Amino acid sequence: MKNDYSSFKIMMISSIVMLSCFVVSLDTTGDSIQVSAESTGLLVPQTTEQSGNKTTLKVFIDSLRGLVSKSTELTAKYQIELGKWVTKENDNSTMISITDRYLPQFKELENEANYLDVPTAQENIKESFIRSISSEAASYEHFKNYLSSGNRTENDLSNDKFSLAFQYEQVYATFLLKNR
Repeated sequence: MKNDYSSFKIMMISSIVMLSCFVVSLDTTGDSIQVSAESTGLLVPQTTEQSGNKTTLKVFIDSLRGLVSKSTELTAKYQIELGKWVTKENDNSTMISITDRYLPQFKELENEANYLDVPTAQENIKESFIRSISSEAASYEHFKNYLSSGNRTENDLSNDKFSLAFQYEQVYATFLLKNR
């Protein structure tokens, strides 16, 4: 049961953590470019003068970077616990308890993101972050169900939700890369 899920999960988490670390570590001094996007995810660069309030955009970018940093840290900590499960330091019951402890932290992060002030035309960036966090938490919930039941459908749902989280992450990560 462990090998089906764990290799994929660890690979995906590692990719998310690495990308998030890269995005968070970017220098924020070059904030003269803004990216706007429609719900289709198409990113179109605009100068700050075209978009309006430079200060509002900078505050949004800095706030989003802070949330991404928190998300990265939370994901990395969970990944450590998942690694212990893979190496059998944690059994299924322990991993279920650990997951129960982490899920509210993801919800708290999602709630914090809901209160972000968003400049005009950047709502989809905020939504991509919220959907990424929500999808990651849903993945862990399905993983927990898989651990308790052995139901492979739960494993598949967990993998699907985790992949979806990564797709949403690409939207806000691209935005942050273009706004460093």
